[in-house]
Amino acid sequence: MEAAVAHLPAGAVRYVMGLGDLDGMLDSIARGVDLFDCVWPTRLARHGKVITRRGDYGVRGAAYASDERPLDEECPCAVCRTHTRAYLRHLAVVKEPGMQRLLSIHNLTVTQNLLADARDAIAKGDFHRFRREAASLRRPSPPGDSGIAGQVG
Repeated sequence: MEAAVAHLPAGAVRYVMGLGDLDGMLDSIARGVDLFDCVWPTRLARHGKVITRRGDYGVRGAAYASDERPLDEECPCAVCRTHTRAYLRHLAVVKEPGMQRLLSIHNLTVTQNLLADARDAIAKGDFHRFRREAASLRRPSPPGDSGIAGQVG
């Protein structure tokens, strides 16, 4: 990416297609990318995967069968305000297509909010600190930790 960006004309829009995670988006921004086009937030949602700033997880896990918390307690989306992990897990287990839509709404909200915060950090001249902090939140859980279920909330 760095090699390609270096050869683009000054002032040209830098576009990347097909990124696969929040870290990749932030890495691309750090390298001068302006625009993204990717399907991963909705593709992950179709498979029951939840994106959060603290890491991703699959909502189909048995650990969520009676979990009354929202998908992400830090997320302001309508799904997190109105549905529990247990309910969304149930939808996934019974193969209810509405689950895909609800997780897509959530995953897109998390992605859009991260990018809005990245824009604010760029405007303040503080993007590199923002990127480091965002990356540190998404680091894998230490051995023996139950992962995101124990981190979020």
